[in-house]
Order: sequence, then structure tokens, then C-alpha cells
Amino acid sequence: MKIGYLNNASGAFAVPELQIGAEVAVAHLNRNGGVRNRPFELVTCPTDGTPEQSHQCAEKFAGEKVAVVVQGVDTGADAAMPVLSAAAIPLVGHVQFTPGLMNHKNAFFFGAAAVAYGTAALKYYADQEVKTVAWLLPESPATHAFTDTVLVPAAKRFGLSYRSVYYPAGSPDWAGLARAVKTAEASGSIAATEEQCTHIVRALREAGYAGRILAASCTGLPESVGNQSIGVELSSDFWHPTDPLSAPPANQVEIEEYRTAMKAAGHDEPVAGAVMSFADIMTLARVLSTSDGTPEQALRAVKNLDSFLGPQITCDHTWFGNSACSTAVLFYRFQPNGALKAQVPDFIEVAKLG
Repeated sequence: MKIGYLNNASGAFAVPELQIGAEVAVAHLNRNGGVRNRPFELVTCPTDGTPEQSHQCAEKFAGEKVAVVVQGVDTGADAAMPVLSAAAIPLVGHVQFTPGLMNHKNAFFFGAAAVAYGTAALKYYADQEVKTVAWLLPESPATHAFTDTVLVPAAKRFGLSYRSVYYPAGSPDWAGLARAVKTAEASGSIAATEEQCTHIVRALREAGYAGRILAASCTGLPESVGNQSIGVELSSDFWHPTDPLSAPPANQVEIEEYRTAMKAAGHDEPVAGAVMSFADIMTLARVLSTSDGTPEQALRAVKNLDSFLGPQITCDHTWFGNSACSTAVLFYRFQPNGALKAQVPDFIEVAKLG
């Protein structure tokens, strides 16, 4: 079974490390018989974040007749959807990075809905009596819309004072941004690459910022900023391998499966982001094993399925038409040894907040 893999390997939002997790998961599945005794073949197409490149990749996938396309991160992915939809090829991903995918009928995201991350983070801080929050977000129409329609209303609902501080993705003044949020009790970002997280955390620490720092879902900070990562928090929609004891027993078994597969592939040290793409491929395999129909039919029929390392997911688009299969988010904090420790006992389910 051919599986397309679409991911920004270059450009402002490059995350080439995600492909490692996908490749390891495919090799792991194939060693164990594939899905219904059919091996996966990963057809990769690196992108640079531009719509043109994503469109070309979609044409490549259609030409090679892949069964489904898995997206790591592709900021140009909206441009791929007309070609994929015309070829009846569903897109699977983890996080909705582009507005055109958030309600697309041919997209299915195993992670939490993009709107859930911001709402869950504000709820998390409100529960801990934080009063003021200022997050750093890249300048774009989408981030302004996200602030106006999701973050500001959610903050008001939870009794928080909130503001977004925007920066040009191509040339941010990190030191200036750190000064701009110095009075907020919590800052950082809910959406950033590992490189952006590194700059944000370093700038806040060097500016003497004393508040809580949220660093999106960036797990590589201990390597990039050393001790400056201690106490930094991050959001996650799956249980992290560096904190297995906080996870439920079934997920602890999956953590060990992930670790074993990564070591078998020669990765003895953690690879930032790899666990997310590994989990997506494993969850996709579970979905495809549940149905005799097409991949799209199998995806649309998913209801209360245990995702790999994550919560139960439902992919029928019934939550406001959203293409995400979950609204559940966890929060972690970096420890002095570089490991993560869960700060909540279970997922914050945004859909259940009312």
C-alpha cells in the first residue's frame, strides 16, 4: 500500500525531523506484517512551504496512485487539496497548520484541533490562577483571525487578560519581543517550530523574564538551550515517551514500542518531533485495519478509536465540521534532567468545556 508523505523540509517552517518518525513507523509495521499482511511503501515529497511545491507533490502522489497522504507539516498544503480530492486521496495529519484544512471534508487530523490548543492552554493557566497572558505569534491573517475568534473570547470566558504579540516570520526581533511581554505572567507561543521555540525561550530567559513560558510542542529545547529549558512548559495531544509513568498502562506499552522501534532504526537519542509522526502512522494503520472499504471510508467511520499514545478519536467531522479527530490536550514541564513531566492528570477536553 503506497502512502504519500508531505512535509516542509525547507522554508520558514521547516521540520525535516518529522519524516524520521514516519519512516521508522513504516519499517516497524512492515517488520510485523504491515496492515492486513500488506506492507506500507512510503512515497516522500519534501516541500518548502509554498503552494506551488505542495501542488506539485499532490500531482506526484496522484500519479503514483497512493492510497492516502500523510502530512507532517506543510504550510502550503491547502494548494494540494484540489488534486488530492479529485483523485479521491484523503489527507491525514496531526496538526492543522493552514486554514483551508480546518474544515476540509477530505482531511482527517489525528491530533487536537488547532483551536483547541489555544483554548486548552488558557484554561490550564486560568486553573492555576494566572491572570495575564501574552503569546508570540507569527504575523499572518490566520493568526490575527485565531486571536480574534478563539483566544480573546476564551480568555474572557476564563477571566484572563490576553494579547497576541505578532512578529514577521522572516526577520523577528526576538529581544524586542521578549521586552514586549515582560509584564505578562505567562508568555511564549502556542504555535512555533523547534528553531522558533529556541529563539523565544532564549530571548525570554536573557531578558530576565520571570513568568511562565509555554513553548508550543517543542521537545528539543534541552538540546538547543540547555538549562534555560528547565521549567518551560509545552502542550501535547499525546503522552510523551520521556514521562512514561504519567501515562495510562496501555499507553506505557506503546511508549516502549516506540522506543524499541527507534532504537532498532539506530536512534538511541530522542529525535525532536519524531514521536508525533510515528504515532500518526501507527494510528493510520489501526484505522485501515478496521475496514474493508476505501481509506476515506475507513477514516470517516472512526469513532472512539484508541489512537497511538493519544486519546480516543472520532473523525466524522461532527464537531463544528472540524477535520480534527480530537480536542484533547495535555501539558508538560521540562525537568532539570531534560525529561518532561505531565502537569495535568489527564487530557483537557476542549469539546467538553461547553
